Amino acid sequence: MNINIKATKTTLTPAIKNFIHEKVEGLEKFIKPEDKIHVEIEVDKKHHKGLIYRAEINIKPHGYYAESFGEDFYAAMDTLIPKIKEQMVKTKGKKLSKERRLTRKKRT
Repeated sequence: MNINIKATKTTLTPAIKNFIHEKVEGLEKFIKPEDKIHVEIEVDKKHHKGLIYRAEINIKPHGYYAESFGEDFYAAMDTLIPKIKEQMVKTKGKKLSKERRLTRKKRT
């Protein structure tokens, strides 16, 4: 698993980097070793109220993408991972369903 982390308008601390790696490890059963994962974290310093921290994940070559906002990086990542995992589970379910239908047709 190849993870690239980009920090925009902020610094990437070792604690945040470790947190991101831990969260992405939970997606291991859906990701192949040759897949590339791009994670970007950003602070929007122009607006002072509301959710100003943004986290984004992009998994290539499958085209999975998710983005979330939070009050800090940890909150943004906590809402980001379920979004991307939902996409992966849905795609995996569709593939399995298709395989089962094809198998059923071959038996008949």
